[in-house]
Amino acid sequence: MDIVAFDTADFDFLFRKPAVILQQQFDMIPILILMVTTILVSVSRPWRYTILALVAQYLSVAWLVAMVWPIGLAAVKLVVGWMSSAILGATQTDKEDGEKGGFVVQGFLFRLFAIGVVWLVVFSVTPFVDNWFSAPVHLLWGSLLLIGVGLLQMGVSGEPFRIFVGLLTALAGFEILYASVESSVLVAGLLAIVNLGLALAGSYLMVVNTLEEL
Repeated sequence: MDIVAFDTADFDFLFRKPAVILQQQFDMIPILILMVTTILVSVSRPWRYTILALVAQYLSVAWLVAMVWPIGLAAVKLVVGWMSSAILGATQTDKEDGEKGGFVVQGFLFRLFAIGVVWLVVFSVTPFVDNWFSAPVHLLWGSLLLIGVGLLQMGVSGEPFRIFVGLLTALAGFEILYASVESSVLVAGLLAIVNLGLALAGSYLMVVNTLEEL
């Protein structure tokens, strides 16, 4: 009778492969959340839906950053993002954002088509960007997705609220990309100040526009 000898490395491989697959599926959750939130940010009309999408978006940003940064620094992204969302939402009124419709009727199909094009471009160029940044592919997907949708939001909208939401979205994508190559407490603090500054500037401009209309 032949005796088959098993190396311990064989057992490690058998148990490691399912764990790797499970981890990859788990890492796709924030990407799926970002895909949903980018649609809501672009096509939803009520500002409340946009703010909720922005809140969920920053949750995914912190999730992705936590893959390469300590949990404490990643939590800063979450807290600052939620504070920025609250600042923007504090100056909104139902009259300013047209609460009658749940979604943007004019240009609805165009916005969906544009988002689809952004997704296609992001997933197509990620292998080339991977040659420049030695980062997990999920971080590249998330960062490029936010940068693309943020630029799209700034380009197709003329409302200050929507423009600043696009700015914060694009900046969040840049923060993910930067986190993949550098871990710095100082830069994290500076980016937090920039986020809050943009939110305050947007709120100020919206208040000024409201007063001028009155």
